Amino acid sequence: MEFGEKTLSKQTIYEGAILDLEVHQVALQDGNQAKREIIRHQPAVAILALVDDKIILVKQYRKAIDRAILEVPAGLVDPGEDWLAAAQRELEEETGYQADSWTKLFGGYLSPGYLDEYLQIYHADQLRLVDQPLAQDEDEHIELVRLTLDQALDMVNQGEICDYKSFCAIQYWQLLKAGGHNG
Repeated sequence: MEFGEKTLSKQTIYEGAILDLEVHQVALQDGNQAKREIIRHQPAVAILALVDDKIILVKQYRKAIDRAILEVPAGLVDPGEDWLAAAQRELEEETGYQADSWTKLFGGYLSPGYLDEYLQIYHADQLRLVDQPLAQDEDEHIELVRLTLDQALDMVNQGEICDYKSFCAIQYWQLLKAGGHNG
């Protein structure tokens, strides 16, 4: 079976700073028609940052879920910006750290049923604090939290860590430790 849908019409109903919302009328492969609501979103990066066998997380308020949560450092890739450069910038802005070693881990789409945002996760190693780090975004209010793997897993179970980029980073760290790697 060949998969696909043909867009018959498209309407942009919202254009924002980081996302656009489109409504598509599509022809399905069986000849029927359907409506698709699609969010177009800038790509993003997330960072598994480890210092002294602890993960660095940021605690911040997320209006979409109306609460503060713990997350791995992350942010948007600016138009034309290199992905690794975006990860390096976000790590410094959000944590005050720079890393001497970077590894591209994996990436993927967060929710491709309606969202085209692609997220790339990096592992930052050999971290050091910067004397005068890049400033945080004006609308960010962040608190740094450092957790052991067991503490991070407990926070996942308690729902304090509840986003998938952080789940994936913590899972990767757990696999690194299980494989006998330093992480």
